[in-house]
Amino acid sequence: MSRTPSIAVVLEGGLVQAFIIQDWPIPFALPRVVIVDYDTDDANDDELTRFSIGNAPAEAICRGETPLVYETQDEALSPKTVLAAIGEPADNGEPTSPLEIARKVRRSILDLDARLDRLEQSPTGDDYNHLYQLANGGLIDLLKALGDPTDFGD
Repeated sequence: MSRTPSIAVVLEGGLVQAFIIQDWPIPFALPRVVIVDYDTDDANDDELTRFSIGNAPAEAICRGETPLVYETQDEALSPKTVLAAIGEPADNGEPTSPLEIARKVRRSILDLDARLDRLEQSPTGDDYNHLYQLANGGLIDLLKALGDPTDFGD
């Protein structure tokens, strides 16, 4: 039930000011980002990076950029807000509000219970494991939606 990550590259006067990510999956390391500027007209030789693209030599002004995580900044630009403002899809349709998440978890648990009743069978270990995954995963998503910064290791 994770959300689709969104990224914003903030430019001012053609220069990258910030690289912001939102809804990055917690168990994954932040991406490594390199900024490549092929406009080398006024660059000093020590500012240039030489590399290859396939077999062709290339040179540019390059630098690494550490992403800012939207959820950890007090007043950061939200990539999803900008996507919504320009009419682009901002997520994968998963519930994002705490109320939506709680309703989805409840519905999933009720659906599992109804299936067991319909089949007139006693719950198996797999059923209990599935129920645990539904409840635990849903509660983690709910806590994240409420702003809990804990690393749940999911």
